[in-house]
Amino acid sequence: MNTITFTTSRLHRLLTQWHTTVLLVISASLIWLSLRGMPDGRLHVYFLDVGQGDAIFIHAPDGRQILVDGGPSPNALLDELGDIMPFWDRSLDLVVLTHPDSDHMNGLLAAPARYHIKQVLDTGFTLQSADAIAWNDALAERSVARIPADQGLRLLVGDVILTVLSPAAGADSPSAGDNAASIVLRLDYGRTSVLLTGDASTAVEAEMLAEALPLDADILKAGHHGSADSSSEAFLAAVSPEIAVIQVGADNTFGHPAPAVLDRLQGVEVLRTDQDGRVEAISDGVEWQVYGDRRP
Repeated sequence: MNTITFTTSRLHRLLTQWHTTVLLVISASLIWLSLRGMPDGRLHVYFLDVGQGDAIFIHAPDGRQILVDGGPSPNALLDELGDIMPFWDRSLDLVVLTHPDSDHMNGLLAAPARYHIKQVLDTGFTLQSADAIAWNDALAERSVARIPADQGLRLLVGDVILTVLSPAAGADSPSAGDNAASIVLRLDYGRTSVLLTGDASTAVEAEMLAEALPLDADILKAGHHGSADSSSEAFLAAVSPEIAVIQVGADNTFGHPAPAVLDRLQGVEVLRTDQDGRVEAISDGVEWQVYGDRRP
């Protein structure tokens, strides 16, 4: 049997080589993470996999960051953001709360303590649930600027334009669980566009159709997790999307997405977070590349 005897000098050389290798691996990992977090001149829209709820992260071409809703769980949201944001990044330029239902708001409750939020866009309605009060208190404590979402409001984030299509100014304050005042946002970058519909119902869709608002978009975030009371035939015809994303939890108790909605989306490429995981859409201002985490 051969026996290897390590002299002190040889052992020192091996330890030095091992130490150097580890440092190189760590350095390469940090460089990769740094590059991943740097703006690349393209728009990245992530439809996060947070279960039965909505959470959308937008990384603008100039590096500014927008979070639309937070899903039902702070842990799920922070896990998703941790996968796509560098670990040292603790800043959000804009947070949008489309409406204060728990499956859109509760994930956001951990955000003010973890991230420096520059501005919040919301409906301006105040509900008296414990979670809504906690959210309002967290923003007030940190003096976060709040912008009321009124139809026609346009926000410029570098080359990205966000336009509020709904609710209209003077809309009635909703009760808990009411989706009538959910914010609907249109995102435009170059010749590409996304329509983020929150939990808008067919009644809200009909109002937007009657007002002849600019609904046509390349990508549609299907309303209300693919509920049967959303994505009407007339609305889909006006949007005419190439791609529809449904943010929905696996085996949810609501039956989302409804078979009727999937039938109405025939001919449109559909991605679902329960099946495809996190969905990333990348635009150079001319065309989209779309990926699902669990797609082959």
